[in-house]
Amino acid sequence: MAMSRTLAEVAAGEGDVTVNVAYPGHAYTSMNRALRMSAFPVLLRPIVPVLRLIMPYVYGDLEKPARNGIRLASDPALDGVTGAYFDIKGENAAWPPTTGDPRVRAAVWELCERLAPVSG
Repeated sequence: MAMSRTLAEVAAGEGDVTVNVAYPGHAYTSMNRALRMSAFPVLLRPIVPVLRLIMPYVYGDLEKPARNGIRLASDPALDGVTGAYFDIKGENAAWPPTTGDPRVRAAVWELCERLAPVSG
């Protein structure tokens, strides 16, 4: 989110380029299924087997979390909207506070530049 917020500012005035963030909510994806036990907080580890059983029923519908991203890509009412954050309900909302911290944003931007250098 910090990178996207900065990118929206960098790309401002670049014609048809818009950059927004849509929080999709939770989903039970292959990435979640592949999480090792060590990825969970220590206090949750005893109930992880139960979580793995119920997650497909609670978060298995992947259509719901996809709605925000699809809306950003296709809703004509959002043409030209840039630098916005859309919450889990798909409403334009305030950015999470950490994305406003200039130090966080600069550190994330720098890391992105190192990991994906632009070649001229």
